[in-house]
Amino acid sequence: MSKIILFSNIKGGVGKTTLCAHFAEYLSMKGVHVVAVDADLQASLSRHRNRELEADPEQTVPWAIAPLNTLDSTRVKEAMNEYKERDGIVLIDCPGNLNDNNLAIIYAVADLVVIPMAYDVDTIDATGIFVAVIKQQSKARLVFVPNRINVTEGKAREREMRDETISVLGQVGTVTPRIKQSVVIKRYSTLYPLDKYQYAAVEYAFDRIIEIINQL
Repeated sequence: MSKIILFSNIKGGVGKTTLCAHFAEYLSMKGVHVVAVDADLQASLSRHRNRELEADPEQTVPWAIAPLNTLDSTRVKEAMNEYKERDGIVLIDCPGNLNDNNLAIIYAVADLVVIPMAYDVDTIDATGIFVAVIKQQSKARLVFVPNRINVTEGKAREREMRDETISVLGQVGTVTPRIKQSVVIKRYSTLYPLDKYQYAAVEYAFDRIIEIINQL
């Protein structure tokens, strides 16, 4: 049986697709069998893979990407049943909205939901709304990943708000170590291993996620 891990949040710009790709590569580098399901209607993962293969058609594909049209409820149900029976880890890059009723099918079978986030007010509010919906539709564990965090900024009140946010989110899930704001994190590949700078940037957060996956 596989473990189904969602990357999702309704707030755009938090790095959902980028972190999903980085985590797929991180697992692959550790010898874990991974498939990434591109359920986002923007199909960012799939298009990124296609561009990379056009540029380097001889490169070996390290992990599979499978597109999924979430507007087709029958296909979504079939796909979730198929993926649940597979071995390894299934990562699903979910759409960044709550308007697709078929997402409930995906939420219902998830083992873990990884929620990238930031500490600005808009993202915190959107994350809270998303968590309320997920808790109604899924029994999955929640993991919050503070992503692209600029550690050099922040007045005392802003730092206090961060601590309060971590405390509140810690009551409904696990908050990983932060991933710092960095150019190396913004770029990702679906073909090539993480470089040493990318690896160092995500290591502590991703190892915490892996610990939780191993507990499921």
